[in-house]
Amino acid sequence: MKWVWRILGAMVALVVLGVAGLWLYGLRPSHGKNSANIEINRPAAQVWRYITIDELTKKWVSGLEEIRHTTPGISGAGEKLYLVESYEGERFPMEMTIERVAEPQELTFVLVSVGAPSNSFTERGGYLLEERNGKTRVTLAAQTDYHGFLARLFEPFITPAADEKLRGDLARLKSMVEAEPAGANEK
Repeated sequence: MKWVWRILGAMVALVVLGVAGLWLYGLRPSHGKNSANIEINRPAAQVWRYITIDELTKKWVSGLEEIRHTTPGISGAGEKLYLVESYEGERFPMEMTIERVAEPQELTFVLVSVGAPSNSFTERGGYLLEERNGKTRVTLAAQTDYHGFLARLFEPFITPAADEKLRGDLARLKSMVEAEPAGANEK
């Protein structure tokens, strides 16, 4: 009977070590930091449209189902939006507040999850567009703080998945913008 207790003790110890390891790894300096960039062979004003026009944004941001402006009459800094993204059959509602807009170079935002406190997060991020010789380097960077125990525990898995999503989204953005003629539909 002692061997049963030893096996159970070893299993519990492995679980505790795994949880402790994830928790400690989640405390690393780069926890929750995401960043990706891409060069698009089009002027910044042409790329800017895909970041600021809802229907175009929904085409390149994977999983983005809904964008609703919730502050009528406010455009730019201070504007609030309600967003819904879906992944693997789950819907994630979020509220976004635009903090700064410098068209067509910079847009910063704060994104807060809505709903289950165990999955809650706050993300501060932004787009930076740097144009040179008709080409635009787009950088999307964010710092996400997870508030629920499980979300914080699994951050070491969430952050790399978010980086992969960012890279895929920016590749779609590049493909869509470059499919248009240079200078098409600039604001």
